[in-house]
Amino acid sequence: MKVFVAVARAGSVARASDVILRAQSAVTRSIQELEADLRVPLFERRPHGMLLTEFGVALLARAEGGLNELGLARQEIEALCQGAPWNPSAPILTLSIGKQRLLVFIELMKQRHMGTVAKRFGISQPAVSLALREVEQGLGLALVSRTPTGIVPNSVGERLVFRLRRALVEMAKAEEDIASLQQGITGHVVVGTLSLGRNWLLPQAIITTTRVHPKITVSTIEGTFEHLASLLHAGELHFILGGLRPDEQMVGFVLRPVLTSGIVLLARKEHPLCASLPNEGWPGLQQARWVLPHRGTWTRSSLEATLTENHLGPAEVIVETADYTVTRALMSDSDLITAASPYLFQDDIASGALAVLPLAPTSQPRAIGVVMRAGGSLTVAARMLIDAVVAIADRSMIR
Repeated sequence: MKVFVAVARAGSVARASDVILRAQSAVTRSIQELEADLRVPLFERRPHGMLLTEFGVALLARAEGGLNELGLARQEIEALCQGAPWNPSAPILTLSIGKQRLLVFIELMKQRHMGTVAKRFGISQPAVSLALREVEQGLGLALVSRTPTGIVPNSVGERLVFRLRRALVEMAKAEEDIASLQQGITGHVVVGTLSLGRNWLLPQAIITTTRVHPKITVSTIEGTFEHLASLLHAGELHFILGGLRPDEQMVGFVLRPVLTSGIVLLARKEHPLCASLPNEGWPGLQQARWVLPHRGTWTRSSLEATLTENHLGPAEVIVETADYTVTRALMSDSDLITAASPYLFQDDIASGALAVLPLAPTSQPRAIGVVMRAGGSLTVAARMLIDAVVAIADRSMIR
């Protein structure tokens, strides 16, 4: 990649050779090997130089992004070393090591257990240990502490692997971009999903996108916002879809709100409260039994504030869960009620399986939308899926 970028910037093998101090034959061979791996021509060979093809243009943007991550790794390591000697030209910082050895090292820093990594790659534990030792020796720095149960990356190791993961993500995106140019829009999109939007917004967007572009595939990863945010920072998600968090939790991200939602009170069809609440109002909830998300969530906090405003005691929470399936099953077969965004139970409300109780909690509307990494660059497939999310939200009947 370093050779490719040098040739692209210099416009010729000869000038690139002078810049990176490698023989012209070696530069030519590197370009030929890269084109063979990608199965596309990256340059038009002309008498007076090398001109990027459309595939080369796509690759250059991603390659520069990957190399920029490695440059940032050097800066961060230098700051952490505080003047201690180390090797900023180490092979790991130019990706000048074997692909499997690189992937083994990254996986070890994530799993922190040599046996687990050895089993995953089908190699011996000494081979895993060797991959780590070679990276440390190349840098002239220790990256982990060895313990009886595994390894613990130090601050240098953490920053290095973070930047390596981002660099490899850029290379994977380059392959997708090139495939899209060859075959039409294609690619694999990885979406982090939170509860709001998971049950209707994203599925409908996937259906719309893959119907028009059948070569696009999608994976979802579910989890807490904190977990998904760490994956997004590392470049391992294309975006997160769900309820947006306060500004202090969104540093380093770009937000695209697509709709807003308040909360409603929900019960099973023909629940006694459906008939009594229009006359009794808020006091009629005094004996209600609830299934609610955990304390501190937006929904729970909004409900608690509303109950306090109406001079009611704390909700009698029988079950705490954020799981849609569990909540729906409990309400369908009991007199438990819940508070939730209507988007979460949109199909159940539309079918009449669940009823919206005639009381409106006084909550500030919450934005639902897409979270992307600031400074990141989306693939064509990811942009298409986000556009579909926005279009589905625009057509939503719930306001």
